[in-house]
Amino acid sequence: MLTDLELKVLRILFNYSEMYGLMPTFEELETKTGSEEKEIRTALNGLVKKRYIESKDGNIQNINILVAWELQRFI
Repeated sequence: MLTDLELKVLRILFNYSEMYGLMPTFEELETKTGSEEKEIRTALNGLVKKRYIESKDGNIQNINILVAWELQRFI
């Protein structure tokens, strides 16, 4: 199960990438979530561990979404 922040970050990543064709910056995630970078990094690490996203080099622009947020309720 995802934490509130993990779900929020996943939704933002999904919607932002669909709209703009790239991932948001940490500054944009901070603004949209109201969380600090350290908390966002923790949420991103949780999403990687739970296999919702993958990030090969730790660069936020290179994140791949493995499971779209709408589908998470079925998993």
